[in-house]
Amino acid sequence: EKVKNELPVPSFPSLSMNAATVAAVDAAAIAALAGWHLRSQPAAPAFGAAGVDVMLTISVWIVLLEFTARGLRHYSWSAFVTRKLCHAGCGLGIMLLDPAVLADRIFVWGVAASSILMTWGLSPIPAFRFSRPRDVGVTAYLGLVSFWFYLRLSPPILAPVFFADPAGAIVGKGAAKVLGERNPRWYQQKTLAGSLAVLALTYLTISYSCTTLQRGAISLAAALAEAFGGDYDNLALAAVVLIGWHSVG
Repeated sequence: EKVKNELPVPSFPSLSMNAATVAAVDAAAIAALAGWHLRSQPAAPAFGAAGVDVMLTISVWIVLLEFTARGLRHYSWSAFVTRKLCHAGCGLGIMLLDPAVLADRIFVWGVAASSILMTWGLSPIPAFRFSRPRDVGVTAYLGLVSFWFYLRLSPPILAPVFFADPAGAIVGKGAAKVLGERNPRWYQQKTLAGSLAVLALTYLTISYSCTTLQRGAISLAAALAEAFGGDYDNLALAAVVLIGWHSVG
């Protein structure tokens, strides 16, 4: 007798011109163009192999997550977790790039522009499986990073945006399933555990010098900004971190 409700075995797609393969070619081309530009201008700020390695790592990470999301498409949690891993993983790579180097700026702007066009259905390339159609949050995240590199500000300052926001979402959702009512929602869908995770990760990832009291105040403000920011929580969190940076600097 056939067993009902049997979980299907995940199968990975064949190598076709889907979002993952096209993105790989696109990202590799951007990385190659950026590297060529730098090599042709020896007087530019040092780029070296590390910059190219970071670009390729970010590209491979995105493609890997796309294939993972497709292979695990039958599981409801896959898109959510994959999206947050993309958020944090790409953020880590971005922190290793140098906004003063044109090659790095070209790479960031190229990836951001192509991803936004895909998200809003303005590109012939289909959107990533782990993304949501017309996702305002992703658009705000990519726009923020692009503008940050345009201003040539230090990427590590955005560390709370890269890590605290996804940590809050994952911890909040996971704790809601494990703890149930012991992890109450205190504002709309925001849970106590999720907001505490945002506060803790912000505290740990603030990269500029400040006192313990200042760090705590900025972290609390960041947790509140993330909660009340809605679709623009990344921008709200970044604004708090930036204001804190200027206030204590």
